[in-house]
Amino acid sequence: MLRLAIMMWVMLSTPLVAGAWPRGKGDVFVVGYSYLVPSDTYSGIYGEWGLNDRLTFGLDLGRGVSGREKAILFLRAPLWSPGKGHRFAVELGAGRIAGRDVLRPGLSYGKGFDWAGRTGWVALDAVAEIHTETLVIDGKADLTLGLSVNENRKLMIQLQAGAQFGDAPFLRVVPSMTFAVSDRMKLEIGLSQSLRGHREAGIKAAIWLEF
Repeated sequence: MLRLAIMMWVMLSTPLVAGAWPRGKGDVFVVGYSYLVPSDTYSGIYGEWGLNDRLTFGLDLGRGVSGREKAILFLRAPLWSPGKGHRFAVELGAGRIAGRDVLRPGLSYGKGFDWAGRTGWVALDAVAEIHTETLVIDGKADLTLGLSVNENRKLMIQLQAGAQFGDAPFLRVVPSMTFAVSDRMKLEIGLSQSLRGHREAGIKAAIWLEF
């Protein structure tokens, strides 16, 4: 039961990131995050660095879809921009999960919009964790809808889905809000509720830093 709860909470392991939008050259984005549920407490670090206006280098430390420790380095690049604000990006990562080598390809979609005088965005981010020794694949996908309330606050809701190889898929909804602490720091507070599998609710908190 504990392992199942941890595995589902891993869907929270990647905080809100740029996805289909590349970081600008020299821009740095770092998130430290923690999640608390009755059965476990979980923390991690995620970072992105704009190598240039097209390529983004990243670091993802925490847990993989299986619930085991991960350390992934990745590179993301724009793939296609068909117009009207639609963007696609592709990434390739490599690293280790539970001490074993993995490759992590990913695909992202994003689109900005205006609603009631406010800016917002929708994003879909999917990755596959391919264990190179066994060719076992674990996968996850996050669908995010965000809206800027004002210059200092953003509202977000995210559907997180995925599955470890051989296990039933799981689904979770995570509403959250960010508050600007300073020009370079934001605080994110949110709740989560599983919709499929082990039913468990929890709290998440994150600090965003931008340089």
